[in-house]
Amino acid sequence: MFDHRYKFVFPGLLAVYSFLNIQLLDGDRLFQAEIESSKLFYLIFFLCYAVWLANWLIEKYALKKFEKHHPLLIQFGCSLVAVSLICLISVYATGLFFGDPYSYSMTNLLLTSGFSFRINLFLNSINAIYFFSKKLKEKAVEAERLQTLNMSAKLESLNSQINPHFFFNNLSALSALIHEDVKLADAYLQKLSTIYRYILNNKDKELVSLREELNFLKNYVALLSIRFQESLSFKIEVDESCTNLLLPPAVLQLLVENVVKHNYFTISEPIEVLIHADCDYIIIRNKKQLKDAVDFSTGIGLQNISDRYRFLGSEINVMNAEGYFEVKLPLIKTYENRNHRRRATSP
Repeated sequence: MFDHRYKFVFPGLLAVYSFLNIQLLDGDRLFQAEIESSKLFYLIFFLCYAVWLANWLIEKYALKKFEKHHPLLIQFGCSLVAVSLICLISVYATGLFFGDPYSYSMTNLLLTSGFSFRINLFLNSINAIYFFSKKLKEKAVEAERLQTLNMSAKLESLNSQINPHFFFNNLSALSALIHEDVKLADAYLQKLSTIYRYILNNKDKELVSLREELNFLKNYVALLSIRFQESLSFKIEVDESCTNLLLPPAVLQLLVENVVKHNYFTISEPIEVLIHADCDYIIIRNKKQLKDAVDFSTGIGLQNISDRYRFLGSEINVMNAEGYFEVKLPLIKTYENRNHRRRATSP
């Protein structure tokens, strides 16, 4: 505190207050006899500036030599010694310049010391408040930094789950397809590589545009068409004016994959997946034709999507009705990441 940019102003204000307190309220005395107002004014200014300067020198030089000890204790302890010397010098100097009855005496020393030590105690109390306030702000900044690192690690973990989840599920399908139709398996592999490239390119992104996500989904739908042909179809109803809005990457693919995982569909009993978007939400709905036994999966799916939206400060809505299953995802118009201090807006 003592090295504040207004360090030459604060002691002056304190001196004015102390002078007015003595003059108007008869609050303090510096000597056993009354002293002229002009002389008292200069003396109080000298004492206030001397006490501040002593503390400033202690803060600037002495604290560095006692880094293992608490700085406030060192500051206050050294200031007691410094103020004692200032009082002695002051009493001897006033005796030299003003003569009796302002020369050195135990009474004059005690009165001057009482004033000076109160000034020093006040300044060190303010310094302690300043010190702890500064530490509190540093702790708050550190806590926010740790929270940022924690949330970044969480988002990275959520995004990284998508890669093995998608990859392992489709390796199993590719393995089965190889034995049935080699050419079809090759086409499937080409599509798979295109889709997986999208996932890798967007694994560090929090948000992508709906347009990008739909293009990715169309590739994924083409992949599914190779496997299931006409038994699985998609109806996409999206207003072109909404395609600049934002959502987390690969969420639509995860939801479509959930449809495939939990439902059976054949040529005679096909399933149509409806994907509808206005400029507030995108809805994925399918008729329920639940399998008796669900294929093995990593168990990520909806929980991953829910966690990623929660990270963004939003919530998804899931409706598991008797005849259909529906997931409603918010479309994000503008998003300020409080943890990374980045702002994303729809183009």
